[in-house]
Amino acid sequence: MPTPTYPKASLIIRERGLPKREVLLSPDRQWTIGRQLDCSIRLTDAYVSRLHAVINAFLFRGQPLYFIRDAHSRNGTFLNGFPLQHSTLLHHEDVIGVGTTLLVFYYPDMFREISLDECPELTKGSTDSLPWRS
Repeated sequence: MPTPTYPKASLIIRERGLPKREVLLSPDRQWTIGRQLDCSIRLTDAYVSRLHAVINAFLFRGQPLYFIRDAHSRNGTFLNGFPLQHSTLLHHEDVIGVGTTLLVFYYPDMFREISLDECPELTKGSTDSLPWRS
C-alpha cells in the first residue's frame, strides 16, 4: 500500500541572534518545543521553558490539522499576540511566540479543495451524505 502524501506544513523559526530556520512538520508525530535536549524543536532562548509547547496533528478527512498547546510554561505561549489558553488549531501564517522567539506556521494548502475522486463517499449531485436527508 503506498504511503499517503500530505500537504506541506512547516515552522519558520526566528530566534534572536541566530539565522532563521525551517522545520517541516509531519502529521505522524508530536512536536515538542523547548530548551530540553530531547525536544523535537530545540530553542536556546533563556525565556523558553525546558518543555514550553506541544504541536499535535490530527487527520480530518484525509488532511492533517495542527494544534498547539502550552505545556505549562513559565512565560506562556502566545498565538498572534494573544496568550494561549487551550489547545488551538493553527492556521496558515499564524505567529507563535515563545519567550523572545517567534515561530511562523506555514500551511498554504490548508483547507484545500478536494475533487470528488479524492472523496469517494460523495458523488456528484448526490445528497446521500447530507444528515437531514430522509
